Amino acid sequence: MDHSKKMGSSLADLTDDLLVEILSRLPVKSVCRSKCVSRYWRGLVSHRAHRKKLPQTLSGFFSRHISQGDGPRFDSILGGQERHVSDPSLSFLPGYRTVRPVDCCNGLLLCLCSKERNYVVCNPATEKWLILPDSGRHNEVFARRLCFDPAISSRFHVFSILEDVDDCITDVEIYSSEAGEWSHKENGWSQEIMLYDRSVFLNGMLYFISYDPAVVTVDKEGKTWKTISLLETMTVEISLISNEALIGQSQGRLHYVNVRDRDPSTLSVWILDSYHSGKWIFKYNISTSKLFGHNGFRLSRNYTLIAIHPDCNLIFVILNCENLLLSYDMDHGKVRVIHNLKDPFDERYNPYLPYVPFFT
Repeated sequence: MDHSKKMGSSLADLTDDLLVEILSRLPVKSVCRSKCVSRYWRGLVSHRAHRKKLPQTLSGFFSRHISQGDGPRFDSILGGQERHVSDPSLSFLPGYRTVRPVDCCNGLLLCLCSKERNYVVCNPATEKWLILPDSGRHNEVFARRLCFDPAISSRFHVFSILEDVDDCITDVEIYSSEAGEWSHKENGWSQEIMLYDRSVFLNGMLYFISYDPAVVTVDKEGKTWKTISLLETMTVEISLISNEALIGQSQGRLHYVNVRDRDPSTLSVWILDSYHSGKWIFKYNISTSKLFGHNGFRLSRNYTLIAIHPDCNLIFVILNCENLLLSYDMDHGKVRVIHNLKDPFDERYNPYLPYVPFFT
């Protein structure tokens, strides 16, 4: 008997529970690849009971379903019959006429619910939720952001970032699920800082793009504030109505995507070497002609950068004029049409929030 036959025989002798236990110790990319071994393995990994034990990856995007009562909607990026959100309407949240997704972080979803303007943090995979106490100062809120990393703690934080009449950040209110209350922190960045609303939570730090130009960070407790300058080739034209760059986390590192040297035909992808060094490393140039089939498309006007895949070199784009959700494989230069969006896309009022299930 040759080695491959012995290996196949050994795997066949393992129980499903033992296979799942082995797979649970692998990186998420390896678990995803294991679904290609056979139909049996695909079913094993995709089974709802097993998914609770396995590392998860991006399954789709939450947004507002404007054409159907302004409730939540979920757009899956998975093929076949896999469903990681059994109740996309979030109907398990009782007594609310409308539920609007605001932010999403590592499996938890922050929503604004119509009844008394409650903010609720929920887990769509387990259908558990928590209503936040009122933080006040609603007219001064620039953005609310959710911070959660189950690898570090089962607790979460919610930031309410406040601004003045000139749109400059003044201070923040931070909710701690452990303390069950809000705390106040003064702005630790420059006194006249303005931010784009894109953000990402990574390794205990919340990142924003500022108008300066720079990326600014604050830790989840509001104790450590930092400004990381951008290289000259990473700067973007200031726009008050759209995001001209994208930040996201992929494979444990902060990524930044912008139009190269203000040339609309090329997107550039950069990686932050480390939080402490503040050094940026160039990774890719992406030709928009390869992405869309011809030149002339401009960021924000014709298309919008939505997200970076957390576990592979994939970016997600919405083609505004055709309302299409696309993915682009940066390693192989391949474009995939995921599906047509049912609602017209407007990033300012209906952000697409990447969702990774959390079953614990």
